[in-house]
Amino acid sequence: MMRRVPLYSQEIYLFSRSILSRFTQGTVLASVAFTASLFAQTSPNVRILLPERTRLLEGQLVDLVLEVRNARNVTNLSVTAGSVDITSKFSAPAAATLDCNTAPAVVVRANLQSFAAGTVDLKVTMQADGATVTDSRSILVRPFAITPNRNIILFIGDALGTAYRDAARLVSRSIVDDKGKSSFRDGFFDDLLEMDKMPVSGMSMTYGTDSIVPDSANTGTAWATGNKSFLNAVNVFGDGTDCAWRFTGLQNAATQPTILDNPRVENLWQYMKRRFGYRTGIVTTAAVTDATPAVEGAYTGFRQTRLEIARQYRENPMLNGRPAFDVILGGGADPFVASGRPDGRNLIGEFQNLGYRYVTNATQLRAISDGRGLIGLFKGSAHPAPASNGIATADVNMDVAYDKLGFQRPASEPLPNFGGYTDQPMLDLMTSKAIETLTGFYSLFMSPQPFILMVEAASIDKQSHPNQAAGQVWDTIELDKAIGVARAWAAKRPTKDTLIVVTGDHDQSMSIIGVSNTPDADYFDRTKTQKISLTTPVGDQGFTVYGDSFANARAALPFINASTDASNNTGVAGTPGVFKPTSVVADPAASTYSTYFGSPAYKMDAKSGYPLNSGVGTRRLAVGYRTGDHTGSSVPVTAEGPGALLFTGYMDQTDIFFKMATAVSTDTTDIDKMVDTLVNSAGRFPTSVGK
Repeated sequence: MMRRVPLYSQEIYLFSRSILSRFTQGTVLASVAFTASLFAQTSPNVRILLPERTRLLEGQLVDLVLEVRNARNVTNLSVTAGSVDITSKFSAPAAATLDCNTAPAVVVRANLQSFAAGTVDLKVTMQADGATVTDSRSILVRPFAITPNRNIILFIGDALGTAYRDAARLVSRSIVDDKGKSSFRDGFFDDLLEMDKMPVSGMSMTYGTDSIVPDSANTGTAWATGNKSFLNAVNVFGDGTDCAWRFTGLQNAATQPTILDNPRVENLWQYMKRRFGYRTGIVTTAAVTDATPAVEGAYTGFRQTRLEIARQYRENPMLNGRPAFDVILGGGADPFVASGRPDGRNLIGEFQNLGYRYVTNATQLRAISDGRGLIGLFKGSAHPAPASNGIATADVNMDVAYDKLGFQRPASEPLPNFGGYTDQPMLDLMTSKAIETLTGFYSLFMSPQPFILMVEAASIDKQSHPNQAAGQVWDTIELDKAIGVARAWAAKRPTKDTLIVVTGDHDQSMSIIGVSNTPDADYFDRTKTQKISLTTPVGDQGFTVYGDSFANARAALPFINASTDASNNTGVAGTPGVFKPTSVVADPAASTYSTYFGSPAYKMDAKSGYPLNSGVGTRRLAVGYRTGDHTGSSVPVTAEGPGALLFTGYMDQTDIFFKMATAVSTDTTDIDKMVDTLVNSAGRFPTSVGK
């Protein structure tokens, strides 16, 4: 007999709604009746809360959770993993409320279990109210045998899709010197980005279990644990109590127990620290409890449980309550201070009592020169306090690179608010000090302990959401400078012992649409605006256009195709602006309108080494956005160091986890020689210009 597994009540509701939007009322009634009969069950059944394609490393910890529906009593439990009986690992059955209904249910757990390498057939049999019920999963467990002294540095550009890398390259490598010579000529660059120079490249698909457009939590879970999960989930799988808080808006202290009871799967940072003594670190320009850094050190169904994430950094569940990291650098001090926490704990003080040093600005960070634990929080609220929901605090990210450099913001982008934190470090300094701390005094020699480090440029994403191109592009350039620091450090090592991987967690919608010669007087003028309103059957919509719109066409702007009349839009071709675009017949590249003609041109700021976004002769890159949110497009991956060749071709995002693990657990000499042969071919094989 085929056993039917019920959908959660919320899923039935969403399914019914989708039917309502597609069929007539009569068809709807029939469809809903069929759906209810198909999924409603009164007989007992059991479900193992592991995805169909669960993949693990040998010894990687995972919670085994069994949900038994429509039963009050469970007896004669038997759980086998291949030929091994693991029944004794499971706790006594506990009554539970599943699917937010009153049907009787029981949960049985075996937390933090692991398996030997191979294909493990997990089988469950039990008596549920006297009925025999079963379930099974086949788990692929990959072998892992450590290779001494191999490090991993993973760079995450949040939303670092292809266009975002292209934009950073075009802006930072289109520099005109004092003699008028551009470093981007005839379609070639004199020098590519640091991430471009890495010898191996591939593409990563970023889909989650419940959406093709993911967020930073479930994408991070993929590359941190090797397993997919749902939107907002940090290193956990879904369960039957999610209906209490998912889709309801009820994410608060009352529902937090159901947010934290999901089955957990260990990430690579805790795995390497727990089993092999690796030193671990996170560096980010976001709040350090944001989703991307959280996936290296926390386990929760909802990424905004910031207070719990901070606590798990101090008392990690995979490490018997020991700290998750040796280095924590970023923003977001609030959930670490006593006034920001309902429990009144001073987590910073607790770290200091364990020997960690605490720094709050770039000056203090530069002075760090040894290998003790390090926590640096470079921005926070003036008056930290718990959020009203009791599970979070204010989300205080570091300021973006563009603002830290003191550059003037375009007219449509907000002015910075440093809140007194005027000495924030750049990402390259944070990366350099993280590596120095993780290796102690052994920075250029064989370190006594290898390390794994994640470095995130967070505001590529955060500035892309409101379509703020200047803040976003310069943050990508900041990331590339940090990558250069890591590449230079790794190149000086006496042995080739450090794998560097650069990728994005997901994409966003920015496209490169040309160049703009908008003069500074209009580009920075906040007083010169044009109001645009649209009348639609669902209501009026309005937005304000500034003089920088020719360089930054926001998602709200009806950008008309200028190349063809084949468009379902009507109106004047081009981006609506606040001044009349000019077009010079003798020199099409001189037009103020974003056009196919011409190339970007920027001056270099001698003090910072970043391209300036102002000055006579500046021709800005013109970009456009379709949305203010993520997209489901694949993202680039580049790699360098031992095992780098593993990262070639198209891959799933979960593969990044296993490829990093393989690079530090397998002899990669053969494939490393192939990369070295290509890189050091002395002209035998073609080489990209600028690489």
